[in-house]
Amino acid sequence: MLKNEAIWLAAKISSLEEANIFPILNVGSSTKEFREKTQPWIDKHLFKPAREKSFNVIHTDLKQDEGVDIAGDLCNTEFLKEIAKLNIKSILCSNLLEHLDNREEFCEIISSILPKGGYLFVTVPHQYPYHPDPIDTMFRPTIDELEKSFSTLTKLYGEIVYSKYNGTRFPFLIFAVAFTVRLMLPIYKPQTWWRSLARFTWLFKRVSSTCLVLQKR
Repeated sequence: MLKNEAIWLAAKISSLEEANIFPILNVGSSTKEFREKTQPWIDKHLFKPAREKSFNVIHTDLKQDEGVDIAGDLCNTEFLKEIAKLNIKSILCSNLLEHLDNREEFCEIISSILPKGGYLFVTVPHQYPYHPDPIDTMFRPTIDELEKSFSTLTKLYGEIVYSKYNGTRFPFLIFAVAFTVRLMLPIYKPQTWWRSLARFTWLFKRVSSTCLVLQKR
C-alpha cells in the first residue's frame, strides 16, 4: 500500500460514521511486521487510530502468521461460515485483486458477505510496475472499471491517488540509491535483477492507485 493511499483511506473512514464501519475485515492483511515495519504508514494511518478508540479490526490472510487473526480462503465455504460469525460491518481490500486469477469470483464473494449498509474500501494499483505475489495479472483498472467489479454496490467515493514509487519505510532518496546499487550487481540473484531493471524507470515516474469506497444498499 502506498503512503498516500493509506492517508486517503484513513480520511474516508474518518468522514463516515465509525460505528457503522467497525468491526472491519481487512482481507489480504499480510503480517504485523509488514503493516508496522515494512510499510509502517499502514498501521499509523489505518489501524493504530482504530485501536486507540477500541474499534475492532480483524486481519485475515491465506496463511497464519503473527498479526493474522483468522487464516483461510474466502472462496472456501467452510471458512465463510467462520467469517459470518464475526458480524463484520465493513471490508478493506487493498492491493489484492491484481494477485488473483479468480478475481471475478472473489469480488462476488466480497459483495455477498458485506452486510446491508456496510462499506467496502477497495484499492488496486493504477500505474504501477509488475510485482508478483506470487502472481500479478496486471489488473490496473480505472475508477469505472473497478466499480464494475462490484456491480451490486453503490460508489460513494472514487479517486486516482498518486505517490512516489517507494514501498519501503526508508526515505525516497535512500530507496533510490539502494535501488541503483542493486542494478550494479547483476550477478547477485540474476532473476530478480532483471525485474529490478524493468522497474528502474519507475523511479522517475509517479505511481498511482485506484481507490474506491462503496456501500451495500
